[in-house]
Amino acid sequence: MTSNFRTYLFLFFQVSFTIVLICLYYAYNTEYSSHSFAYPAISSIVPERQFDPDEGISYYEEIIQEHNEFYVDTPEKAVTDINIRPAYRGSDHLCLSRTRSVSCLKRDKTQCLKVSFVGLCGRWSSTLRQFPFEVTCKGTPQRKILVDHVDKPKAIENAQIVIFSFVASYLNMDVWLALRRFRPRGQMWVFQTEESPYYAVGLLPPWNFRNDSYNTSITFHSAADIQSPYGYYEPFRNEESNILENFTEILAAKKNFMIWISSHCETLHWDRTRFVKDLQRSMRVDIFGRCGNDSLCKTRWQDNCVQEVDDFVKSYKFILSLENSCCEDYVTEKLWHSFTVGTVPVVIGPRIENYERLAPPGSFIHVDQFSSVESLRDYLKHLDKNDTAYLEYFKWKKLGKVREHTIKEHYQNHVSDENICTVVDQYFERQNSAEKLKMFDPYGPRWKGLCHQCGRNSWIQNYQFPLDHERKNPWIWA
Repeated sequence: MTSNFRTYLFLFFQVSFTIVLICLYYAYNTEYSSHSFAYPAISSIVPERQFDPDEGISYYEEIIQEHNEFYVDTPEKAVTDINIRPAYRGSDHLCLSRTRSVSCLKRDKTQCLKVSFVGLCGRWSSTLRQFPFEVTCKGTPQRKILVDHVDKPKAIENAQIVIFSFVASYLNMDVWLALRRFRPRGQMWVFQTEESPYYAVGLLPPWNFRNDSYNTSITFHSAADIQSPYGYYEPFRNEESNILENFTEILAAKKNFMIWISSHCETLHWDRTRFVKDLQRSMRVDIFGRCGNDSLCKTRWQDNCVQEVDDFVKSYKFILSLENSCCEDYVTEKLWHSFTVGTVPVVIGPRIENYERLAPPGSFIHVDQFSSVESLRDYLKHLDKNDTAYLEYFKWKKLGKVREHTIKEHYQNHVSDENICTVVDQYFERQNSAEKLKMFDPYGPRWKGLCHQCGRNSWIQNYQFPLDHERKNPWIWA
């Protein structure tokens, strides 16, 4: 009897141990897999109802009221267009990382700090820079910064700084909840993008997390905590003002009228492709890239490609510099590189006074200066026939110079040593600040509130998409 009892007891413990191992294995592979999560769904917060993204802000308000964790100030006034609030049917995982993680655990924590990137979707995590890497930032004491790229919410828990960058699409509510669950006290979250608010959708948190997600921002805008512009105009110092520009050479290169180069044909904010097609009915516009008949070269990040395109563009008197969105300070390489090449940009983007503040004086033609496409056409044809009037747009070259990043440089700046150290400096400033610093609200005036109609004239406003516009191609960069 005793022997049988021992046998049964042994079998019981053996089966129980096997079941425990199976459960642990299952839990590990569901919770920590890079492709699936077993975190509590939003419905577990309000168990009486299932989460329905279509209920939008009213649903978020109910969560806020029931849990008394957040405060929403008149969201019906803040949400003024269909793109301002994401429908959380998005991705259930972060962008896949094929790089190993790093840790400060075995180092002196007073001289080591960890920065983790969330995002860098597609090829960005390998194209821009090889992860992980180390950065040495000057300071007292000098600190070693370890930088990695993570694809699991749990992986952020040992980082002091998390930079959200190049997040391709909305992250669903479960992922945001998981990120918040593994966020330790004092961890700084950074909102980083070079795109306009219309194209940085993946960085938007759920509405009720808008005021306590991001500590700081890195964007093109002048009010960003860390500004990262595509370019800027710099007036000459006195000793540089005698630099002479050869205007004869500028004119000698001009053999063609107007060019537009674009491969993103179905934009989100306004129908710039239709605008260009309508222009073609009134004037000669040569179109290159996927939106036109031909591509200028296939490997655009290579130096020989850049020079090849520049030499070709230089032969045109005008270039269409049409931003994909009309938002304050959103002026990209489309404008800055036209100055470097030496052609006159015809622009749509921010309002004219915004261009006047950013661009060289008297260097561009804003479409909103004209009451109709006919008046724009007549003015451009006048400049085409009048060399003296045309060369007025190059007088700024005697007053200052343009600094610009190439497209590759601008993207790589996100993971540069300089950018990492600037973020680290701000981290310590915030740590040492006696005041409670404001969080960055991506739904507020410093981000979503930057965008406006693409012109004050009605003929330009007619190209703006209505709020219920449905795109033909679901890909955001079509």
